[in-house]
Amino acid sequence: PTPCHYFIRMLAEKGVLLRHFTQNIDGLERVAGIDPDLLMEAHGSNQVGHCMECSKKYTNLWIRDCLKRDEIPKCTLECCTGTIRPDTVFFGEPLPKRFSELVDQDFEQCDLLIVLGTSLKVQPFASLIIKVPEETPRLYINLEKNASEAKHPLTILVFGGGFKFDDEDNYRDVFLESACDDGCTRLAELIGWKDELTNLVASEHARLDKEFLEEAQKEATELPTQMSHQLSIKADTKVPPNQIPMKTNPRESPKQKPCHTEKKAEISKATITSVSASGSSNQKPGNDKKKQQTKLSTKHMKTKK
Repeated sequence: PTPCHYFIRMLAEKGVLLRHFTQNIDGLERVAGIDPDLLMEAHGSNQVGHCMECSKKYTNLWIRDCLKRDEIPKCTLECCTGTIRPDTVFFGEPLPKRFSELVDQDFEQCDLLIVLGTSLKVQPFASLIIKVPEETPRLYINLEKNASEAKHPLTILVFGGGFKFDDEDNYRDVFLESACDDGCTRLAELIGWKDELTNLVASEHARLDKEFLEEAQKEATELPTQMSHQLSIKADTKVPPNQIPMKTNPRESPKQKPCHTEKKAEISKATITSVSASGSSNQKPGNDKKKQQTKLSTKHMKTKK
């Protein structure tokens, strides 16, 4: 995660982030520590996967371990042979139901819309900028301004117009020509958060570097054992093929469990209901002070040079 991700986290921790809508699938907002209830990953995320046959969920770590062993991730249930796919939205697939629900719920409450690093060319995500009330200021931080202007008559008719940066009657649209990180750092400086943001980025990067190093060291210790085992099998030609022991992996896949279709369906339904309920509102009973605070809704898609 970059300073931009941590700036959004600071907005959340200070109680002024209504929701963060993102087209990214890298899950870096989650890595940065943003509450998942405040996220709307419109195109899904590669942090979780599910079986294409029975919908059983699998973690990114489990899927990654399968790929490292040159194995196609397959469902571990005894009665299922489905393939595991990431929970991302591919071309031609519908966006999550939660997306439309949160759009209707959030944008009419938005007091300030911050748009970060997107060309606003992919629908329906691009049309979100017209969902806020007419008096809501809209700040666009990007390297190009013209990318946001809707010029084709049909586009304007169907999805509405774009920003009005250069129009004489513009009263709310502001363009900052900047990379996302630089723009968010500038915002943090203007509101007195720059030192806090700098310290947060440094501490979180140090923590992540330590975790990555420990993971790399662990994999380095496992690799020689696996390679040695493979070499010993290839060198021993006297052992009949049907008696060669299977290669073991320190990270075993989840144990196979019998498939109970009816119970599994009930659990899936409860899980979906729970997610929908938790994502429908981030207000807490009796928290009147937070209701009075300015709410922000952000959209974010950042490209790395």
